[in-house]
Amino acid sequence: MKIFKKAITVLTLSTLGLTFTASAGPIVTAWDWVVDNAFTAFAPPTNANPALGVLGINDNTYWSAPTTLIWGSNASSLALGGVNGNTSGTNLANGALTQTTSLTHNNFVINGASLTSATLSTRLLLDPNPGVLPFDITPPALTYDISFLETNNDGSCEVVSPIPCNDIFVIDGSDFSQPFMYDGNMYNVELLISGLEVLSNTACTAAGAAEGCLGFTTVENASNTFAVDMRITAVPEPSTILLLSLAMFGIVMSVRSKRV
Repeated sequence: MKIFKKAITVLTLSTLGLTFTASAGPIVTAWDWVVDNAFTAFAPPTNANPALGVLGINDNTYWSAPTTLIWGSNASSLALGGVNGNTSGTNLANGALTQTTSLTHNNFVINGASLTSATLSTRLLLDPNPGVLPFDITPPALTYDISFLETNNDGSCEVVSPIPCNDIFVIDGSDFSQPFMYDGNMYNVELLISGLEVLSNTACTAAGAAEGCLGFTTVENASNTFAVDMRITAVPEPSTILLLSLAMFGIVMSVRSKRV
């Protein structure tokens, strides 16, 4: 009788767990995607002469904001990849990485005004039915605040680097991952920027950031490109975790019942 009651209990709990997941649709296995990026703010203010301020060009259609910033006498620049910040792809498999854009710092020794800060804004569109429009999912847009230090080139470098000194970028803002719901299932979008690392305290302080800041440094007289990759993964729902727990509970009860 005890064994029978235990079996009924396990069956009832398992059935209850199944009812929690019955309303969720199938897990999406491939996505079409579109990304729009732009610099929606920057300092110092716009000036047609890069030696006197920052010149923004190549506006993104969605953001109505530039995707390339130019400054200094030798026209250093920070540029986003894609066609004016727009990129797209098809059939991105769950868990697979794909490059969505890039950040390129064309770094030259300059005189005159220098970029000091910028805000990178990004919008993502997702379609869970590849090849079938429209795009059904629009997670909230993300923003990343960028602090930039055009370092001195006199040999007193803030970071270990060749001479002329490496420049310093610090990125601070939204999380680099973003959850969203679709058809009763939870997913997570993760962004990975190549070269992004925890900078030295000296570099963070020099760029006006707190210790432990995230960023990268760029070599003078070179084009420094950093890829931005995206990955979408399905996140187990609490009901799924409950089912796994119930399964383990059932196994334990089964083992115990054999000992009775």
